[in-house]
Amino acid sequence: MVKFVKDYSGVIAIGTCLLIGYILLTDVFGVLSTFLFPSIFKVIKLFPQYIGQLLTGLISSLFLLVTAYVLAAISAITLGTMIGLKSGLRKNVTPYIYAFSAVPVPLLTPYAINLFPTFQAASIFLIWLAAFWVILGTTIGAVMSIDKRYLETASILEMPEAERLFKIVLPAASPSILVGCSIALTLSFMMLAVAEMFGAKSGMAYFVQYYSDFAKFDVVMLGFLFTSAVLVLIMYIFDTIKHRILHWTINN
Repeated sequence: MVKFVKDYSGVIAIGTCLLIGYILLTDVFGVLSTFLFPSIFKVIKLFPQYIGQLLTGLISSLFLLVTAYVLAAISAITLGTMIGLKSGLRKNVTPYIYAFSAVPVPLLTPYAINLFPTFQAASIFLIWLAAFWVILGTTIGAVMSIDKRYLETASILEMPEAERLFKIVLPAASPSILVGCSIALTLSFMMLAVAEMFGAKSGMAYFVQYYSDFAKFDVVMLGFLFTSAVLVLIMYIFDTIKHRILHWTINN
């Protein structure tokens, strides 16, 4: 615990300053509207009352997020590695990747809802697509940037393709790939919020949207805080895994 506080003392200090600033602007000086920006103490008191709905929404959201993100990571890294290693294939498909990835994923929401049999399938597709393009692009770039001397040495040693892939290509490209995965995870969370606002029956973003329709902004604030806490926890877990994978790099 002491080590955690020491390592994240800066983060804790900034968070404390933000909290104090919000309290001053709302409870002390009344600069912000209490209707839109309720007292943080009032919001915290609501937690026991809505904990059941929040946890139900969390389970629903995590199912969509984890399913879509894992599928996106597997498909994008596989395809991106293949395209990055094959210059001929890369030359032919790159223009199409640029064209399709330029289309904002939220604009495809009406198509996904009408094409897929269930809202859940449509949501998974949209989240998958948001993560897929980012991971695909960073994977292609990461594989292309590998020092060709590594691959030439592997060829001289007559290293099998599978061994070369898992011992040279992926480890060398992993720092950039994981950066893309980190960005994709944040985008997936944003797309999850968009997807849950169209026909969802539960979810963290649905919780916020539902109570905002009734102008219950104290409950909306509770949903914001809960969602933010979940996102921070997920990103912390992801960064921990990333640091373990990249333990050999200079910054780890």
